[in-house]
Amino acid sequence: MEKISDIKASARLRKQKSRARLASTEGINRIELTLTDRELASLDRGRVQRNPGREPYSRNEYIALLLLNDESELAAQQEATAPCRKCGTRPPDNCDRAFKGEAQCWLTYDCLELNLTSVTGHSKNKAEM
Repeated sequence: MEKISDIKASARLRKQKSRARLASTEGINRIELTLTDRELASLDRGRVQRNPGREPYSRNEYIALLLLNDESELAAQQEATAPCRKCGTRPPDNCDRAFKGEAQCWLTYDCLELNLTSVTGHSKNKAEM
């Protein structure tokens, strides 16, 4: 008779193989996410309020949609960004920090415009401090 720990280990291994198969064949990847109570409440409010009058988005669907929306918004922000005054590159390309710290280098100050805390205003939220 198998021990319970052996059965659990076997089940865990089967699940790992199943997840690996999904990732390789269907592009589905599993991640673990740690959220504060406030962040979880925000997630749950958003998934309901972003789909009014309908079934709320699932947590997975809502997070996936936020990521896809951010990718699109980031691309638009990068397109609207002026080239670096030092090396002439445009985001997402850069000088690989060769000139970072110099006043004319985009990576010194201007890159902060793409930082999420600047975009969302979260850095100004005193309640988090």
